[in-house]
Amino acid sequence: MAERGCWLLCFIIASLALAFVPAIYSSKPTPSASPPTPTLSTLLNLSTNKPKSTKHGFLEGIRLPKTILPLRYEIHLRPYLSGDFKVEGEVKIDVTVQAPTQFFLLHMVDIVTLNHTAKVVVTGGNKGIGIVAQRYSNADMLYVAELGEELLKGNNYTFSISFLGTLGQHPRGFYRSSYTKENGDISWVASTQFQAVDARRAFPCFDEPEMKATFKVFLARKEGMTALSNMPLLHTTAIDGEVGWFWDEFEESVPMPVYLVAFAISDFSKREVSGGKDNTTLIRAWVREAALSKLDLGIHASVVGLDFLSKYFEVPYPLSKLDMICPPEMSPNAMENWGLITYREASLLYTPGKSSLREREWTTYLVGHELAHMWFGNLVTFKWWNDLWLNEGFATYVGTVAMDQIEPEWGALDQFVVKKQQSVMALDALKSSHPVSVPVPDPAIINEIFDTITYNKGASVIRMMSKFLTERVFREGLRNYLTTLMFKNAEQDDLWHYLTEAAHMAGTLPANLTVKTIMDTWTLQMGFPVVTVTRISNTTATVTQEYFKLDDTTLCPTTPPSSTPSTSPAPPIKSWYVPLTYTSGDQPDFNDTRVKLWMAAGEDPPTYEVTLPNSSHWVIFNVLQSAYYRVNYDEANWKLLARQLKENHHVIHAINRAQIIDDAFNLARAGRLSYEMVLDLISYLSQEKEYVPWSATFSNLQYIYSMFHRDPAYGALKDYILSLIQPLYDHIGTEELSSDSLQNQQLRSDMLTWACRLGNVHCRNMSLSLYRQWMADPAGFKGISPNIMEAVGCTALEVGGEAEWSFAWKQPQMKDALGCTRELWILMRYLDGGFNASSGIRRQDAAITFRRVAMRATGAVLAWDYMRANWERIVEYIGTTFFALPRMVEDVTRSFNTRQQLQELQEFQKQHNSRLLTATTAVQQAVEATTINVVWMNNNRRFIVDWLARHGYTSELNTL
Repeated sequence: MAERGCWLLCFIIASLALAFVPAIYSSKPTPSASPPTPTLSTLLNLSTNKPKSTKHGFLEGIRLPKTILPLRYEIHLRPYLSGDFKVEGEVKIDVTVQAPTQFFLLHMVDIVTLNHTAKVVVTGGNKGIGIVAQRYSNADMLYVAELGEELLKGNNYTFSISFLGTLGQHPRGFYRSSYTKENGDISWVASTQFQAVDARRAFPCFDEPEMKATFKVFLARKEGMTALSNMPLLHTTAIDGEVGWFWDEFEESVPMPVYLVAFAISDFSKREVSGGKDNTTLIRAWVREAALSKLDLGIHASVVGLDFLSKYFEVPYPLSKLDMICPPEMSPNAMENWGLITYREASLLYTPGKSSLREREWTTYLVGHELAHMWFGNLVTFKWWNDLWLNEGFATYVGTVAMDQIEPEWGALDQFVVKKQQSVMALDALKSSHPVSVPVPDPAIINEIFDTITYNKGASVIRMMSKFLTERVFREGLRNYLTTLMFKNAEQDDLWHYLTEAAHMAGTLPANLTVKTIMDTWTLQMGFPVVTVTRISNTTATVTQEYFKLDDTTLCPTTPPSSTPSTSPAPPIKSWYVPLTYTSGDQPDFNDTRVKLWMAAGEDPPTYEVTLPNSSHWVIFNVLQSAYYRVNYDEANWKLLARQLKENHHVIHAINRAQIIDDAFNLARAGRLSYEMVLDLISYLSQEKEYVPWSATFSNLQYIYSMFHRDPAYGALKDYILSLIQPLYDHIGTEELSSDSLQNQQLRSDMLTWACRLGNVHCRNMSLSLYRQWMADPAGFKGISPNIMEAVGCTALEVGGEAEWSFAWKQPQMKDALGCTRELWILMRYLDGGFNASSGIRRQDAAITFRRVAMRATGAVLAWDYMRANWERIVEYIGTTFFALPRMVEDVTRSFNTRQQLQELQEFQKQHNSRLLTATTAVQQAVEATTINVVWMNNNRRFIVDWLARHGYTSELNTL
């Protein structure tokens, strides 16, 4: 009786579940009211991730049940690149049954199924399984077929169905975009963007990363067009009775998740070369014909990068070809589809003499990043999106390693510390940060975790791991992981197992420690520690760790307003396993990054005592900033470091000089170090000529600058910063030299940007003169290096008017300066044009248009007003793309430091709480950061103003 009652109850539940959603036959499903969408910031407060389940095989929370797993897809798609842009499709899926079920579930959205075509048959036979009903849940994006009999465990079946879709305008799923040819004709391109959960917009599928399968793809195209997919073309067949139409059949793929499947149909031209092991991989780049000449850098980086990474991982690239294509519209900068990587044009194309070195560096890095995914993400894929960081963190770090091989003179691994690690630590010091490994109980929040924490913190803790394991052991563990689990799925614990095995065998990790024990403290909790070193005698010091926060008080809620607030608090931050490395002034050695002491994690982390050289010598902990923590010292050691920097800063490695600057500024910002000490430390900068320390300096000065640029004391601060920069300005000059390294050219670019912005007379006059010469002779003038174009153009637009801006609008290399004008009506026209498809600004560039305005002092207020008034329009236009909305919020609120701005931000959060989408966490972080900024101004403004006055910098009226 008990079993019968349970079965009957489950049947009733299943019937009710199917009854509440509309059936679809030959019309598009009617959207149903969606429940409130969980957000990352609210879900982070859940103590467990246990979605509801039912026994009838329908829904398991938001995950598909594991009752049926796909083995093989056969996909036929015929997109029409004109008219109504429809797509005719058919999909056949071979599946294996893991548990008896009468329900066949597939992900699907924006698709019309032709239900009379649906069939379920025993694979390899003719026996059909009757379909009783077909339903669609819009809220869950699920197609459900109820079967007349149970599918049996261990048996294989084939499901097939025909459907109709549309090539949409938003860059997601299978979509369309266009470009204008040299003759003025409009040409349409069909391409895909499936990550994270948009394959379901192209064809019904099992849209989860763990459900890997092989894919047999057929694409229909017109004559004169080229079809591409993940695998090489196998056959082309004319379509009977339809002149000019062809079916392209592609080889069956290796096992992969559906989010990596890709298609493209275009009239693009190509460049091709051979690469990979023994030059057996065909590498092709596809772009509009007019852009073919700009592919040299991207192809070179791909050839060198693919060869290097095959050797680095000791696993050959498993496909016979690698295509790259630049659709006119893209959501991310690039997407790592296996065998068919998509790039934005601005991310792959490079023109020597017109493109800047920063653009060259970006293209080289991004190619390395996407190629690294061919192993980390494609060959071995995470099981679920909580381990997205394994993909993106590894691609970010290993992509930098690859860039260092492609262009070894750039010092990419030195720059990593300031560009990736230090930049993310400021965000990770907020209490609204999140762990790199995040519970993802709803696909609606997946795009929200494509953020700086996932990418840059993920990469930073991986770099830390490579240091404490040693590079040799790190690579050995990676090789074992990849070769054992190739074409399969994994979790972070799987990686920890293989790395521990390699480390214990090599003896680089104590026998009582595992990588999991260490790394769980870095990946499963947010934030990081500050390690405090305090002398207790002439030759000994105590070392302690503590969770580092920019603010130690509860100033703002950790959860935004919600109709369904969490009932469980976030788990408390405990402590970390910290690998201590250090060197000292008596025998400085910055090559030794071996761990000298492991600090253990626990509820009450112990205090450690270390032996050091006598107290007349400085000590520096965290050699080459090889681990992810900050360091604070007693006052005596800070003074010794300041003296060393002034006497001979070259004794300290450039990375550690950058570390000292970044740690000091952030410790002062958090109230742990006096600004008197910080300003004394950076007085040595009059002698500093290297890029990495200056990069750390500029990043930290930017915070103080943004706090003061609307303050009465701004003039004094401006003059002080100019005095810091002037010796560098005099040394490095404004003219590029053939002997300049990339870092020297980057340093000059940053220096000129700051000098011109702050009013250096020579810098501004030079910029205005060059710009006016260019305007007078646009075709013939060649006097502005692309590496200083932004500084020159921004200065000209600041003091100019409509004529200067209109000229800049017509110059592609001036795009980053368009937000520099002080003419409010021009800024408003530019802002509005970013969200208007007829303006000439592509939809993919709407967010960067907004950010160019928001990042400038004049435009910040205007952009904030525009965002508040037009949020719904912005969201509708951009959609839930990866980085766009969060970075817009971050940039427009960066300088907020008044109670009025805080109130406006909180009102914005409350008003749009249900429609913040991927910006939900960014808005919460902005509220916290603004609150901290208000307190910072109250606590530090007066001291900084007085310090400036004591050193001869004042803007008081009575001093005029």
